[in-house]
Amino acid sequence: ADGVTEEDFLTKNADYQQRFAYQREGLVRRTVASGLDGAWLAVSWWRSMNDARRSTAEANTSSIAIEFNALLDPTTLSTEYFKELPG
Repeated sequence: ADGVTEEDFLTKNADYQQRFAYQREGLVRRTVASGLDGAWLAVSWWRSMNDARRSTAEANTSSIAIEFNALLDPTTLSTEYFKELPG
C-alpha cells in the first residue's frame, strides 16, 4: 500500500509468516519475492487444497493476518490456487 516501506513490509511479513502462516495445519513452505517493478509475490505450498482454503478462511479472523493485510493495497491483491502435477 502507499506509504509502506520495504522494511515495514518485510518486518510484518516475517511476523505473519512465523506467528500465523507456519502455525496453520498443512503448510509445507511459504516464500515471498519482489519483482523488478516493485510488485510482490507470496507463494505457499500446502499438503492439500483443503489446508490452503482453510488457512485463507482463518486469515479473515486472525488479528495477525489482519494487521499484515493492512499493509497491502487490496486493489492489487490476487489469490490463485494451483495443483502440482506429477513428474
